[in-house]
Amino acid sequence: MKKKILLIGGAFAVLLGLVVVKRVQNPKANATYVIGILQTASHPALDAARDGFKEELKNILGDKVDFVVQNAEGSVVQAQTIAHKFKANQQFNAFFAIATPAAQAISAIEKEKPIFIAAVTDPHAVGLITPTTNVCGTKDMIDVKAGIDMLTQLVPQVKTVGLLYTSGETNSLILVKQMRQELEARGLIALDYAVSGESDIPVVVELACRKADVILAPTDNTVASGISLITSITNKYKKPLIVSDNMLVAFGALAARGVDYKESGKQAARIAQQVLVDGKKPYELPIEQAKSEQIVVNETTLHNLGLTIPAQLKNTVTMINK
Repeated sequence: MKKKILLIGGAFAVLLGLVVVKRVQNPKANATYVIGILQTASHPALDAARDGFKEELKNILGDKVDFVVQNAEGSVVQAQTIAHKFKANQQFNAFFAIATPAAQAISAIEKEKPIFIAAVTDPHAVGLITPTTNVCGTKDMIDVKAGIDMLTQLVPQVKTVGLLYTSGETNSLILVKQMRQELEARGLIALDYAVSGESDIPVVVELACRKADVILAPTDNTVASGISLITSITNKYKKPLIVSDNMLVAFGALAARGVDYKESGKQAARIAQQVLVDGKKPYELPIEQAKSEQIVVNETTLHNLGLTIPAQLKNTVTMINK
């Protein structure tokens, strides 16, 4: 009797799992194009890239396109699991990968269907682009020199800069290397403060605040996910935090000169149109640079730090309040 109950229970669990999968992954029946979206993690920048992509493709294709969104919630293993499920499901015409771990996970196993990307810092450096690649889209490489120009203009007395980043994020390592070179070329001291995950943030950020005049972060998924905790510490120590994602300034960082992620998602959607509708091959399309011209400053943080906007920046700064 017990065995029979277990068998019935197991069958019910399998049936329930199938129902859940169908509910999550069943697109509209009249959709011509079904796109699987694999998002690395949940934070404002990646959410904006996702929303921009969906909105723009809906504007272009209307009811002909539908999406299945899956989020790895910061787990590389989970991203790989989702990628395998996407690969095995024949309903998909293409995929949209948001941030480097998602792009690496899906491109490692899907070599034929188009993969569109956004929020990837250097697609070439992480091996996504080959002569016959099925990957195209946008990259979020920031202008490191211009960003450090902004830092030294906002905090002219700076001597030591703490670089806050995740040790396991390839895109972060690429940018940190460039930041370190640029800082040292200006005679500034660059100190590394690497975290392996969000649990490291309190100890590492506190240490950075004790040793550095300014904290500088590249585009980094762990930093973005833990931004509220990070700014609670940097603002307690009254240390300027410069980030590379404009959307994080609203959470208390001092400033950023970074990418408009919603626009980068829209750019990726327009590239997707060229592939899905116009018949272009991904390898025929260059990876486009997302826009990164806007400087955003948190007015509340600026005031609390006793800083002012220098004359050379006044015409280029957008002020926001925390």
